[in-house]
Amino acid sequence: MNDERKRYFSSRIIDNLDSRIRSCQSSAERNVLLAQKAFALARHSLILESRQIIRDLRSINQSYEARLSAWIMFSEGIIEHSENYDLQKSRDRIIRAHLVGQAANDPTLAGTAAAWLADLDFLHGRYRDSAEYLEKAFAWSKAQDSEARARASMVLAAAFYFSGDVLRGKHWIQAARSHAVVSGDIAMQNIILFNNSALDVSRLTLLDCTGKVDESELRFASMSAQSVSNLNTALGIANQPSMIPVQRAELLTIQREWNEAIKIFDSHIEAIRLQGQSKWISKYIAHRSWCKANSGDTLGARADIKAAIDGAESGTDPDDLYILHLRVANSAERIGDTALAQEQRRLGLQQLSIYEEHQRSVRETFSPIADRYDQ
Repeated sequence: MNDERKRYFSSRIIDNLDSRIRSCQSSAERNVLLAQKAFALARHSLILESRQIIRDLRSINQSYEARLSAWIMFSEGIIEHSENYDLQKSRDRIIRAHLVGQAANDPTLAGTAAAWLADLDFLHGRYRDSAEYLEKAFAWSKAQDSEARARASMVLAAAFYFSGDVLRGKHWIQAARSHAVVSGDIAMQNIILFNNSALDVSRLTLLDCTGKVDESELRFASMSAQSVSNLNTALGIANQPSMIPVQRAELLTIQREWNEAIKIFDSHIEAIRLQGQSKWISKYIAHRSWCKANSGDTLGARADIKAAIDGAESGTDPDDLYILHLRVANSAERIGDTALAQEQRRLGLQQLSIYEEHQRSVRETFSPIADRYDQ
């Protein structure tokens, strides 16, 4: 897809920045707006244009003006995240931008960077750190700071989904979407839709490992995943190209479409490693072992069972490890290895106990924040 079509779909927020840049009388403020535009372009996968703006600003910013420097660092962090999914490198830059943004008395930047840090830390299971940044995101940002408020609301949604409070999670997803819609931020709407779909798929996968999934919920999740794919394609968002197909493969596994799921896993599992998501690969291999066990590929199922078990240590999230061990247990039982199935179920129950403790901790940590900032 060419850049013109991507700009058509993402034009409202970028065009608003262009209008402000053209009418700005202050060169210092104009440069900050350009850095904000670089940030917006990066989130729409317009990386080359974003990088060029940042190069130009760095050449201009010889005196290292604090506010501009902070916005440059923040935009560079988002570029790294959008292009390479280098979470550590992007996080380091965003932290510096958050701190310098506070020193420069730019609450929009400080709040937006804090929301990103809350999101990154929650993704990696650092729940206390995530909650601290989430407090700062709400405290520093205003209602009109749509990126900060939308992303902070999205973190709360993830927290409630994780803790098992689906209704409250949906409430915060809607809050996130409202902020993104008001500002015309189609890239943020795309991320919210993807995360909402991913949270539903994760919940249904847990149910599928232990019982039966409601057909109506499965149909709705499939339609949501297709909507995400359609919007992502329309926008031309290029980062993490394997995330959406693998999500579809997880749904196909629940739907018992074994061979189709295997094809997608085969096409994307190794790519995921290159896209900075190694910690989830073993879980996807465990899914594939279940598909192979049901499709009659006993040798393939055994190989995937071994690979999933060998790679389990790379996983850090107890809910993912719970799924991994249960998928492997079911696969082992399907191919006749009862002893291995029993051992994997035992390990799965251990992870379930850890997961339930994490759920309680997340609920207790994030509920007071949600109560304070629920509009």
